[in-house]
Amino acid sequence: MPEATRPASITCARCGVEKKVGRTGPIPTYCSASCRAQLSAERAKQDGRYEAGLTRMRQLSAKRRESTARPCPYCGESMTHPRRVQCGADACKRRYYADLQAARSRAIFEATGQWPHRRYAEQQREYGRRQYQERPHWRIRYPERAALVDARRRMRVELASQAEPVVPADVHARDQWTCQLCGLPIDPEVAWPSPMSASVDHIVPLSRGGSHSIINVQSAHLGCNSRKGDKITDQIETIKGS
Repeated sequence: MPEATRPASITCARCGVEKKVGRTGPIPTYCSASCRAQLSAERAKQDGRYEAGLTRMRQLSAKRRESTARPCPYCGESMTHPRRVQCGADACKRRYYADLQAARSRAIFEATGQWPHRRYAEQQREYGRRQYQERPHWRIRYPERAALVDARRRMRVELASQAEPVVPADVHARDQWTCQLCGLPIDPEVAWPSPMSASVDHIVPLSRGGSHSIINVQSAHLGCNSRKGDKITDQIETIKGS
């Protein structure tokens, strides 16, 4: 029997585009798999099978959601996704991550016998002590600069001083030995130059035109006072008003 002649090209049964035919393999009917799939979808729509399949899939999805629905453990809203642990609201997310962190902390405490945040605080304090021992206060390292700074400050105090004297002990007693910048108590036993030692802070700095008076000073840790620098706090309106 004579062999059937193999065409050099075919015309797509859907879009009419001409496509070359290879030397081997079956002779295609469509130019691509996309055309074959689209033609099958069009025929399914014409027959009504497409809409029936979509309806059946929607029904199955609704039944599946109903079977897996459960309330959110934080707000009580219904959750249909099978892998959700909270509904996705911002408040529920924050509470979930807080519980997750608490569970991790408890696991670390059970394994090591120490809470991680306390261990971290102790590590930070040890690091600070080690740094201070290796590199002492700048006043100790640069005495000439410290003398110059003290002289300039004394001049500012003399120019800004009023008739009433400012006694640091009276300021600390008035503020009940509480830092007015961070709100933590001040230990009178801690000596300078520890960051937790007592110091007198000018609410309106002398460099900004503040006065060296009892109404313009407050108790503060030395570290808090240094971090504040010459910035003006929210209490400036009270000072100006009085």
